[in-house]
Amino acid sequence: MKVVILSDTKPGHYKQSLGIVQKMPECQMEWLEIQFRAKWRDNLLRIFICIFGGIPLSVSFIHTLLRSSLTPSTYNSVLQIQDVDIVLSTGSSVAAVNLLLGKILNAKTVTCRRPSPIGIRYFDLAILPMLSWESGKGRGNACKTIGVPNPISPDTLNAERTALEQKLNLPACPRIGILVGGTDKHETITIADAKHLCEICKAVTKKMKVQILVTTSRRTPSDVTAHLASTLKSADWCPIFIEPNASSELDDPYQVILALSDLLIVTADSFSMVCEAASSGCKVIVLTLSRKSRRQPKRYKVYAYMEQNSIVRRCSLSELSQQIDEALASSGNTNTSLQDTEKAVDAIRTLISGK
Repeated sequence: MKVVILSDTKPGHYKQSLGIVQKMPECQMEWLEIQFRAKWRDNLLRIFICIFGGIPLSVSFIHTLLRSSLTPSTYNSVLQIQDVDIVLSTGSSVAAVNLLLGKILNAKTVTCRRPSPIGIRYFDLAILPMLSWESGKGRGNACKTIGVPNPISPDTLNAERTALEQKLNLPACPRIGILVGGTDKHETITIADAKHLCEICKAVTKKMKVQILVTTSRRTPSDVTAHLASTLKSADWCPIFIEPNASSELDDPYQVILALSDLLIVTADSFSMVCEAASSGCKVIVLTLSRKSRRQPKRYKVYAYMEQNSIVRRCSLSELSQQIDEALASSGNTNTSLQDTEKAVDAIRTLISGK
């Protein structure tokens, strides 16, 4: 089986596609980064597919569309693709290209999440998280997952942990990984939040022998990142502090934190990071921060479902210390790990087999 992954270069997107393929050892993967000549050409191609995606198009016309929309280097890469069984993509900007390639290569088309404005109706299979279940209602091409597929699994992380502890010369003690996101139209992390979080970290490390591992994201406000770095980087109980654009001796610093942590605290703004944490086999706390609007985002309904099914805990900063105490005091891990990637893989195998 050969799979072509279309990438828009956004880590939160291509990690979903990559997570699926990594759990399909029987498949051969080819990677194609999609770049458009201009944003308006991307938008125009999406509109075209919205209107005409359900009708037959000649191969020569499809090539004309792709040649006029994509950069010459991307189009030349498209010409090299042959004998493909599946075209897989995540993200709206690569969805139209996915459907067009499926037509000229006679391949099955698979999308992770619902691409806007095209939707899922023209795809052979759509992997839909709970956020998008309503859009897949009544459609036979939808595979419903709780979160989103990703490359994280307990087996992979557990295999890495011992080697990392030795490599980094870390003591045998509980570790808390903190995954800090950023801001969107619903919520953000402020300097006040950052100060409060640092105070909690200091108090926790004084109360019990633990280490704190921290990573910020590309969406974290720069002043928040600067404050966290200035406070935590110099602390002996914080051996790892990762900024996404900073160089690191670690091959995959983000996954290192997941592998080394006994408890993960993830800010609620990042749905993909919450899903990755919830797939890790660790105890997980979803941390709500400052709200920018009264309207509650859809992801909170998913978090509520995860909490009801013992996948994560939820709390605000004011409750975080107590939640950390309870999580670290409980023996073992009673949390249920997400199995979204495995479910997506099963759906793709069923699609290919025709069952």
